[in-house]
Amino acid sequence: MDKVVEDVAELYPGTDAGGLPIVGRVLRLAQLLQARREEQLAFYGLTAADFDVLATLRRTGGTGPVNVRDLQRAMMLSSSGITKRLDRLERAHLLGRQSDPTDRRGVLIRLTEAGIEVIDAAIPAVSEAESEIVCGAVTSDRERSRVEAALRELILAQDNA
Repeated sequence: MDKVVEDVAELYPGTDAGGLPIVGRVLRLAQLLQARREEQLAFYGLTAADFDVLATLRRTGGTGPVNVRDLQRAMMLSSSGITKRLDRLERAHLLGRQSDPTDRRGVLIRLTEAGIEVIDAAIPAVSEAESEIVCGAVTSDRERSRVEAALRELILAQDNA
């Protein structure tokens, strides 16, 4: 990344490239972390998309039902995007659908026992692997808090833009 920044500064001397080293590193780090997460999830037969749905269901509904619209909002997905994921997870017997008795057009989603079992194993495994990566590179609690705060600021600035 240092060479990229150097090259950009040389090629475009009037350009402010102050964000380039951070954005470039964040994007590269995201690729590496995503690949590591996918490796972890493959052990459980899950994709990152599967994991997101199951983890959101577990987090928001526990073992109870969640309305599809609420899940869709929580995950910020389109109707077709959530439907594809739910179809796949239902075929894998990790969740089930039922009509919402309070809304005749509504559908409730519930993790099956198999879904609870797999997500309850996958979440700690993924969390521990990610903690190992982060804590191995950023060894002090204080420094990790500073990195987290800086990343939060960057995200909030974009969310509010």
